[in-house]
Amino acid sequence: MQKFLTCLLPLICGFMGSGQSALATTYFVSPSGNDSYDGTSVQTAWQSINRVNQAVLQPGDKVLFEGAQTFSGTIDANERGTPEKPIVYSSYGKETAIISSGIQQGFIAFNTDAIEIRRLKFMGAGRDSNQAAGVFFYREENTPTTTPFRHILIDSLEVSGYQSYGIVVGSHSAAVSFWGFAYGYDDVRITNTITHDNGDTGIFSYGATLHAHHNWYVANCKSYNNSGLYSVTDRNTGSGIVLANVDSGVIEECEAYNNGWLSKHSYTGPAGIWAYACNDLIIQKCESHHNHSGTIDGGGFDLDGGCTNSMLQYNYSHDNDGPGLMLAQYNGAPVAMENLTIRYNISENDARKYGSSILLWSSGAGGGIRGANIYHNSVYLAPSTSYSPVAVYVASPSITETALRNNVFQTTGGVPMLLDQGGGVTFQGNCYWGSGSPTSWRQWSSTFSSLEEWRANTGAERLNGANSGLYTDPKFISPGVGGTNPWGVGSSLSSWKPYQLQATSPLLGAGLDLQTLFGLTLGAHDLYGFALPPAGAPVNIGAQGGGASNPLPVELIRFQAKPAANKVLVQWATALELNSAFFEIQRSTDGKTFVSVAKVAAAGQSSTVRAYTWNDTYNVTQPTYYRLRQVDLDGSSHYSSVVVVAPTTASELALSLFPNPARRGSKLLLDAASWAGQPLRVTITNLTGQVVLQQQVVASRTTPVAVPLPAQVSSGSYVVSVTSGNQVFRTRLVIE
Repeated sequence: MQKFLTCLLPLICGFMGSGQSALATTYFVSPSGNDSYDGTSVQTAWQSINRVNQAVLQPGDKVLFEGAQTFSGTIDANERGTPEKPIVYSSYGKETAIISSGIQQGFIAFNTDAIEIRRLKFMGAGRDSNQAAGVFFYREENTPTTTPFRHILIDSLEVSGYQSYGIVVGSHSAAVSFWGFAYGYDDVRITNTITHDNGDTGIFSYGATLHAHHNWYVANCKSYNNSGLYSVTDRNTGSGIVLANVDSGVIEECEAYNNGWLSKHSYTGPAGIWAYACNDLIIQKCESHHNHSGTIDGGGFDLDGGCTNSMLQYNYSHDNDGPGLMLAQYNGAPVAMENLTIRYNISENDARKYGSSILLWSSGAGGGIRGANIYHNSVYLAPSTSYSPVAVYVASPSITETALRNNVFQTTGGVPMLLDQGGGVTFQGNCYWGSGSPTSWRQWSSTFSSLEEWRANTGAERLNGANSGLYTDPKFISPGVGGTNPWGVGSSLSSWKPYQLQATSPLLGAGLDLQTLFGLTLGAHDLYGFALPPAGAPVNIGAQGGGASNPLPVELIRFQAKPAANKVLVQWATALELNSAFFEIQRSTDGKTFVSVAKVAAAGQSSTVRAYTWNDTYNVTQPTYYRLRQVDLDGSSHYSSVVVVAPTTASELALSLFPNPARRGSKLLLDAASWAGQPLRVTITNLTGQVVLQQQVVASRTTPVAVPLPAQVSSGSYVVSVTSGNQVFRTRLVIE
């Protein structure tokens, strides 16, 4: 389970460019160009990568490849720019240029800096044929120095087909590792980039010294189908995103999935997104799922050996072979792991083959793990068909001053809550729930069948002499739903409902006051964007630490009005109803004065998603406004936001979808009453014209047509087309 990566460095030869230029030049490269031209315009473009490599580029120069065209070879960035005037490699035109490098690297920058790479697609010959890295920044020095290399920007790349790393940035000493002389790369940004179908790892950094690199930012990147290397048995391979030896960094809004299935190390494996030997690193708002390993690990998120002052927060881990959230101190780690925080994360059905939802392991190197705070996380764990998982696994001693507080651990099918083989971790104020099945807490060789028995025999879940912790149903909204990305719904996560607390949850306001009791700084908000209460005020247990402890009786998650055939289709949905009486639909022609046009009975009591529909037989000839008034049994009422319906074309009137936006794996309802009895062809395409679904249906006058959306479809905008005879009707669909 230790995951220290030893790098196998290829021999790279490079030469530093010389000379300065007062004026920056933009060079163009096109298959229709000629290498004998000057390259300074589209009409006089160069033709090949070889000609680019021969040029002596100056700070501020740009090299632009024609979009949608393929260029063979390796870009060898020999010259240095400056942070103010970097050398830029990119595409021109609306499309992205392709660099096809065969069995060689796609891009090499040896002992150079102040370089930007934008809007390029690097393609190797495939991870079974190409033994190199895709994009490789490499610094090597024979004498110790503290001079940083600065300003590396990698944006909007796609890198695939390389047996080694997709993108790697690293420093190395050819003579000796000069510990304490930190030299690496500063001010590195990797954004909006995809690395997939590579061998070793998607995105990776390494350093010649501890904290060799400074000020890194990795965001909105996706790393998937990076297999790992079956032939490599002395280190782990197959991760999505790994940072090492970085001081001050952020990884956020990234996704890693389906990596690592060929990893072959016997006692350490990959993870989706993780770091080692880093200081002041934050991994947040990321999703890591369905990652694998051929031997061990294969988890979601990990802070590994030598990490200090670092944090995992606001992440979603699910369906991984290994642990969802892990701290692991490897053998030979340079320093103790200390001042670490894991908070406001969700682990859902991880540990399908190895480990646990939350795993702590320490070799004891450098002083082990000390001072880790793990709080306000929500864990849901069902049985696995190939392994016996556990919610929390303390796998070793050498873990001190470490506590789990205000977390929720919900298991099903008798999955145990705890396996503790260390004895040095504190448990206080957590909620445990076995969903009606027998569960257990095991410490060393003793197994306890209830929270009370575990507490009485070990002193766990006690605070200042009083009992703490609960064994009760947390009453989550939609636990175990799986597969949805909370960061696909916008900057406010409050509309993402899984693992929020129902209005009747016993965890509302039941958490320990971690600020007053232990001096912890909780942050500005919880996983869902709810503000966290001040010290002394009630706080919830779990990833929803904030939010009202007395939410509104009805939780409206969608309200929309759309024109259909000779009517307006008014639709809404609720995630929760408590003592609700009815809904009143109101209409206005000026957006100010509303009149009641209908009443629809409410469910009264409901904790599942309920959908409502009402048809307004109203001819829309001008912009018309609708709102919803929800009335409770006690007579109190609340209003929805206002939506507007504008006059539309005949084709738009004929085609209405619900819900829109829709979720992957859900059913899309098509109002096709105007085609009752007719055969229809429903086609969903992405914005590039690729068909993601096609289905033959027969329309009904009374029942909407249900079209199942594929679970594996990507989030984004799509076009829904309905073909009836020679007529085609289209509308836009958003999939979350």
